[in-house]
Amino acid sequence: MPPSLLITGAAGYIGSHCVEALIRQASAYGLQGVQLHLLDDLSTGHREFLEKLCALAESHRLPRPVIHEVSLTDRPALEQALKQARPEAVLHFAALISVAESVQQPDRYVRNNVEGSQNLFRAMQKSGCQRLVFSSTAAVYGNPAGAHLPLPESTPVGPVNPYGETKLAMENAIAEAAREWGLHSVIFRYFNAAGASSSGLFGEWHEPETHLIPLLLRAAARGEKLKVFGSDYDTRDGTCVRDYIHVEDLACAHLLGLKALRAFESQGAAAQVFNLGTARGTSVLEVIRAAEAVLKKDLGRGVGYDIHPRRPGDSAVLVADSARAREILGWEPVHSSMENILRTAWEWERR
Repeated sequence: MPPSLLITGAAGYIGSHCVEALIRQASAYGLQGVQLHLLDDLSTGHREFLEKLCALAESHRLPRPVIHEVSLTDRPALEQALKQARPEAVLHFAALISVAESVQQPDRYVRNNVEGSQNLFRAMQKSGCQRLVFSSTAAVYGNPAGAHLPLPESTPVGPVNPYGETKLAMENAIAEAAREWGLHSVIFRYFNAAGASSSGLFGEWHEPETHLIPLLLRAAARGEKLKVFGSDYDTRDGTCVRDYIHVEDLACAHLLGLKALRAFESQGAAAQVFNLGTARGTSVLEVIRAAEAVLKKDLGRGVGYDIHPRRPGDSAVLVADSARAREILGWEPVHSSMENILRTAWEWERR
């Protein structure tokens, strides 16, 4: 049988971009003939993305991906999917991701993110799969007052919202699996994913949308005002500062992490944690100004906004020190200029 990989959340934003990169760069990473298994319950993902990925794989002469429409909370179905796939490694993207929603529905986030991941890890153990690349988040750092910026991986964790708490619990479950049955993993804590595929096939598509850049672009296109939450943070202009990273750079990191897993395993390293970011922070108002420059030709007008009270659970500043990923994995965020992020996101929104 050909080697296989299983990707959870493959029909979502980051998962779909990662699978696209896997397909397009299969030969470069020694994955010719790999059988991809794409797992998603389609509660937030898109069947259209899965169809595009299947067509893309066939156009690159890879086996047609196997689709598993399975929820991580359905343990028997999940175990059956892993038994069928027998993957060499799992790339785990499936999680609910809205900070605001997690504050309103914390139990749902625990059930889907934490309990669902525990089901996945047990299914991996049963199927004999001991390699994992996990999509975590900078939200595990919370609001690190007084911490050195940009934040290294050694920064004490302290999430300030249920979303970040569930991701930290998922990381802890990975550490427990490493101790109990030898799971080897690469954990990526990344900051604000943004932008869209340069191919035009995939982009950010959440219902409802909660992320700044697509909300900004949609408001600008409609001539509406963007809601800016909080203008009294301890930042250079009072608005939140984030480290925006292009989704294609995230996808590249996951391929490098997958490649590095064998070396880490031979070294006896159970879990390797890497930040992914640019070490550059951009405030909400700075993103708005950059968007005005990108949209000027098409819209010929500025971007209006209104200031609203802070949202519960938002950190003031999150900027990543990704030196470890650069040094050990050889990763570079080559697509993550704010202009490129906004340009590709705008092209996706126009489609």
